[in-house]
Amino acid sequence: MTGISENKRKLDSLLKKTVISDARRQVVYGLYDNSSSGISTRIDDFMIDHSRVPLQEKAYFFHLLAVMIDAGIPVMNAINILAVKTDHLRFARILYTIAYNLKQGGTLSNSMARFPDVFGEMELGVVRSGEAAGNIDKMLFKLSAELDKSTELQIKLVTASIYPIAVLVVLILAACGMMIFVIPSLIGMLKEGGLKEEDFPIMTKALISISQILVGYWWAIIAGVMILYFLFKIWINSEDGKYRWDVYKLKFPVIGELLRKVYVLRFISTLGILIESGLPVIKSLEIVAQSMTSELYALKTWEVIARVKNGEKISAALVDTPFLFPDTVTQMLAVGEQTASMGRISEKIAEHYDREIDHTLKRLMSLFEPIMIVFVGVTVALLALAILTPVFKLTSIIH
Repeated sequence: MTGISENKRKLDSLLKKTVISDARRQVVYGLYDNSSSGISTRIDDFMIDHSRVPLQEKAYFFHLLAVMIDAGIPVMNAINILAVKTDHLRFARILYTIAYNLKQGGTLSNSMARFPDVFGEMELGVVRSGEAAGNIDKMLFKLSAELDKSTELQIKLVTASIYPIAVLVVLILAACGMMIFVIPSLIGMLKEGGLKEEDFPIMTKALISISQILVGYWWAIIAGVMILYFLFKIWINSEDGKYRWDVYKLKFPVIGELLRKVYVLRFISTLGILIESGLPVIKSLEIVAQSMTSELYALKTWEVIARVKNGEKISAALVDTPFLFPDTVTQMLAVGEQTASMGRISEKIAEHYDREIDHTLKRLMSLFEPIMIVFVGVTVALLALAILTPVFKLTSIIH
């Protein structure tokens, strides 16, 4: 007890001596008023308050918070220490505000709930169950591990998509640059050399037409692309469009299979950690439904909730949609329900799907590489033929 009291005095002293930089805009306990500040300060504050908190930052926070609570450090002091430690400006403000709410007598879960765009329903549910059971440190360790897995999955998906997207962007920019700057100069040179436009090959004529459209109507193309983008956003946000777009994505060759595995992994892993934390099945499923980013999977989860309320098992409610949930998943869930080990079975399924996603990403990369090489080669060859053929003709005329 003496050691804990001494540590508490040291921590309190440390927090009092901590200097918060004005440049970072970190205000202890969130008591900050920028109404009398200049426009640049307000813009800076707006950008900070609307920045996104990365999953990795939250996973690190929950893990260190669990370690500190397990070591006997009070929650409020631990959060203050972590607020000073983080380099993410918005997250630091949020942590100071949470610490202030705790000082006023609030709970950790209720303080986190004030930031729904940062802490999701799954995280709040795990923290609430930990507070109710008195084992919040254990629940925070599990939550940290789950967020670490989500971060790793996110990194895998982003890494796999960088290569094809980068190649396409560079190719499009290079092609547009040639159309706007190279082709007009080349055509002028060919005409000065005595080559008539009707003597140009069909590919060269097509290239000239595209170049003229890009040079003369670039503003209309940009406006058209923006209009199409906004119309597409309106459609996918409509009641019918969001489900249709979800179906198109899930049925898309190769990529659709990967997306279905990702959504099954999120469904199973989230359900598993919530049930393991002691939440009732219905409440766990409701949190899963709210956290699913796929409209189709969210809709199916709400249907499962209705059927479970009527006495059905989760596995029985999922078995009629093998496109969304394969038979192996429903069979293993059925075993978990029969043996009252849903948490452990869910963890096994999640591990299996994590490996499946790894294998699918490797297959995708091995498939994309030759496709991109062929695509780039064909594009370069067509451009070269369209440009070089009239040059050869001009050379023959000169000789």
